[in-house]
Amino acid sequence: MTETQLIAAIYSLYETDNTGWDSGSSEYLTARTYLNAGLQDWFMRQTWRDLWTTLASSTQVGLVKTVTAGTWAYTCPTNFSYPNSWVRTTSGTTNTFWQVIPTEMVAKYSSDDGYFCYFTGSVKDGFVLNFNSRVTLVTGDTINYEYYKTPTTYTTTASVSEIPDPYYLVYYALARLLKNDGEDFNLEMQKANEIMDRMEVNNIQGYWDVSNQIEEPLGLGVGFGN
Repeated sequence: MTETQLIAAIYSLYETDNTGWDSGSSEYLTARTYLNAGLQDWFMRQTWRDLWTTLASSTQVGLVKTVTAGTWAYTCPTNFSYPNSWVRTTSGTTNTFWQVIPTEMVAKYSSDDGYFCYFTGSVKDGFVLNFNSRVTLVTGDTINYEYYKTPTTYTTTASVSEIPDPYYLVYYALARLLKNDGEDFNLEMQKANEIMDRMEVNNIQGYWDVSNQIEEPLGLGVGFGN
């Protein structure tokens, strides 16, 4: 659902008609603020499958996704939150696997020639992928990695976020509006909590008839180097 659709639903439940707020009105912008507050609440609850993505799928303009020899640091997407455990550089059908190590371990590996990398930065300043500078990089190799992203916030009428059931945001915002008016908001907040509970259960359950625990290796041959 787009921001416009979400706020239209909030308006109808709040005002009991379908006239709607103008997108530049204080009421509309307040509803947008509550949508983003609810989105942040959802984001912080647990790790959501909906927020795992890949560098390859990023559409960010100007983002570098290929290696240049002699350059060991590469800017991450602006929605980057934290990485998965492996980074790959790909040449044709050949993958080189780079193990991700914690930043505080870099000094320990300062004289190591192994295929490792690490991420530096913060949400405020952005993140950077750093390859071990003792390993030669090949110009043109593609950089691949999975990462956990921050959700897309509502900033325009056409904004759409990743939350699986956006009606959580509708009832969250509605409850906040009613609370501001001094009205009883318990029923609306209860509805929001029920939707959140359902999303959490669905997220934990995983895929149908697929175990969350993989007891044996899949024979992928993962390791340093090719």
